[in-house]
Amino acid sequence: MLLKKMSVVILAFILTIGIAACSTKSNSASESTGNESPSSEAPSSGGASQPPSSDAAGGAATITVLNEGSVGIGVGIISDLLGAKKKSLLADATLKPKVTEEDFTYTKGKTMNANVFGYHFQSIINEKLKSKNITLKTEDWGWGEPLIQKQTAGFLAKNMPDVIIGETQMPGFAQQGLLEPFPDDMAQEIRDNVAPAAWKPMEYDGKIYGFAAQPGVNSLFWNKKLVKDAGLDPDKAPANWDELLANIQKVTEAGKGKFYGGGVYAGPNAGGFLRYGTLLIINNGGFADAQGQPTFNSDANVETVTFLKKLNPNHPPGVMVNTNEGVYFDAFKKGQIAYLIDGPWRAAESAALGIEYGMAQIPLSSDGQPGNITIGAAFNSVPKDAKNKQAAFEYIKTLYSEEIQNLIADTGVRSPVLKSVAESEDYKTKHPEMYQHYLAMAGNVQGLPTFAKESSKVWQIFGDAVAKAIMTNGDIKGILDDAQKRAEAITK
Repeated sequence: MLLKKMSVVILAFILTIGIAACSTKSNSASESTGNESPSSEAPSSGGASQPPSSDAAGGAATITVLNEGSVGIGVGIISDLLGAKKKSLLADATLKPKVTEEDFTYTKGKTMNANVFGYHFQSIINEKLKSKNITLKTEDWGWGEPLIQKQTAGFLAKNMPDVIIGETQMPGFAQQGLLEPFPDDMAQEIRDNVAPAAWKPMEYDGKIYGFAAQPGVNSLFWNKKLVKDAGLDPDKAPANWDELLANIQKVTEAGKGKFYGGGVYAGPNAGGFLRYGTLLIINNGGFADAQGQPTFNSDANVETVTFLKKLNPNHPPGVMVNTNEGVYFDAFKKGQIAYLIDGPWRAAESAALGIEYGMAQIPLSSDGQPGNITIGAAFNSVPKDAKNKQAAFEYIKTLYSEEIQNLIADTGVRSPVLKSVAESEDYKTKHPEMYQHYLAMAGNVQGLPTFAKESSKVWQIFGDAVAKAIMTNGDIKGILDDAQKRAEAITK
């Protein structure tokens, strides 16, 4: 049994390490996931050191939770960290906007200094847990590959925090039986009241295994100036793929080699899969079936890759399939491409750079259906070997509380996932762009799948095939057929 358990955990590591985050870290943290944590060494055992605690109903408990970079305030007991964090924020003269004493008084609807978001996030959770006699302790295991390595070691040693966090590796952990399913009543509450992007990618065999408080999904963005220079209405989103392609081609023609229409990043890496994968899903295609077997050469995928090939000439040479996604997003920031598909952070970053941008849901193909891929989604889960499961689930409940979701709404950087907050008239009026992002979190929202065997090799086969189909004159169906055959030789 021990050998079997070890093989399962090691397999989880092998299956996920190739797509640990969006891709290699790009020029801006917001271009990878928006959730990177500062690197910090975990205990050498790979597990979390925890004081003795009780998880009995009504009893005191100390739970250990892994940090999420966008809301982390340090390592240790949160009650002890809040004061030190406040002091350091007030003393940091490099912050823009500068933090003042007034920023630490938060009320619903107040425009927030983004620098104090993590402080308020942790303060609200801490108070809610204190009322249930739960003490919150954090540890930082890093992000991406280092995080997966430490989680894998922790599973193997059966020494895990009470709540772990991660991105594309988390569905694989659920499928391996390493995570505790949410209690049925909690799962139903989430299904009834929360946008699918926050939990749907972590649903397996009818059970929910993870929750993201502020997930990202893809939207369509465009540079209004470049669109206007092409004689198009800069305030009108393309209605469908045909109109999107026509707009892109008009911008390229107007640019005369100085700027291009753009489209979507399609590099042979996770950064590409997370962006153009949304188009596969919209067009009723995808990467894999429910058993983790590849579905590369479906008719829908052939049609979508054909569309991608048409987008390629509307980019500076080599940009669309560049192995470094930062090159692609730099082109948008420098005004070299007009349209792109990306996560919600593109809005705040464009505004900071002075780019007048448009933002809308991604248009559908002629027979497509709404769909999306989570990007920059940090899922919180309870390991099977957690010591304080009941208290851990209480922590996750705070993440979709009205207090936390209102806080997320007031930042204007991500959209809340709680329907009662996101669908309010107040939110729609104050944050129309982020409301569009919220709408994109409904429907067929997926995470990147885990293949049945040797996932990283299978991903590379597909990425290389799509790049070849885009960059050469080869038969697209034949290229994807070959990729399917090679992938099946590995997974079956």
